[in-house]
Amino acid sequence: MSPVPVMVALGDSITVGVGDSVGADAVHGPGWSAHLAALLRADAFTNLANNGARSRDVHGTQLPAALALRPTLATVVVGGNDVLRSDFDPREVEHDLRATVGGLRSAGADVVLVRLPVIGLFELGPQMVRTVMRRRVAAVNAAVDAIAAQPPAGAGTAPDVGPAPGRLLVIDTARANAPSGPKAWHIDRVHPSPAGHRQLALGVATTLARADPRYARALGADVGRAERLPVAPHPPTLPQRAYWLVTAGLPWCVSRGSDFLPGLVRAVVADLRAERAFTPGSTLAGLADSGLDPRKRLGRR
Repeated sequence: MSPVPVMVALGDSITVGVGDSVGADAVHGPGWSAHLAALLRADAFTNLANNGARSRDVHGTQLPAALALRPTLATVVVGGNDVLRSDFDPREVEHDLRATVGGLRSAGADVVLVRLPVIGLFELGPQMVRTVMRRRVAAVNAAVDAIAAQPPAGAGTAPDVGPAPGRLLVIDTARANAPSGPKAWHIDRVHPSPAGHRQLALGVATTLARADPRYARALGADVGRAERLPVAPHPPTLPQRAYWLVTAGLPWCVSRGSDFLPGLVRAVVADLRAERAFTPGSTLAGLADSGLDPRKRLGRR
């Protein structure tokens, strides 16, 4: 019997598989979580993620659907769409994440919770834009770390009262995808590329194997794991990149810009005003320039 009778995936477009491309050899479809399910030889896999999902959607809609399936393993990636909204509130993200992870673990499921990478698209922008976006991503990751540091509800509960809480494993996307370098990212610089989706699946699989011998037995030896993944297509050519930019990239920026840009402008202006209060060359000024000023609340709108 597989150590993963039922696996579910919760999250946004990263888990849906945006940026990935697969053929008929993909047992569970596109996306890093689907590839992980194949590596673990899961008996059943359901991808509940939705494009554009925010933390409130994962908590309010995807979690109940996941619990109804009685999963033994769940993956959770969320926060990327929250940081792109003008009403971003890191406290809301942490509340939703904590409730989602807590609900899954209380039901006995092991949970893989993923930290967000820096959003490469905004690394192309001005310094203040990069600072704001890095701070927002850092706020989401701080919430992930805080949840990981807290014991699950029900820890120490007598066996006859209910299922033992599931294990929580935290994965850092940037670190997991580092072996693939720049090739790990899609043209949009937001989602993993086909190589990135596969690399993330391998990284999570390795972490699971180290944490629990059940997963190690399902995965087998390190050698040959990559060969069990669906074949990845060749990276897009320059004309293909240009075509994507015109047909998909620019329309996406326009649709998201109407909501996100006003909030981003407000955040940048607030940061500029705050920096004027610092003495040039001081320690606090240096921290502000790097987006690490301790006097600024992470994720401030």
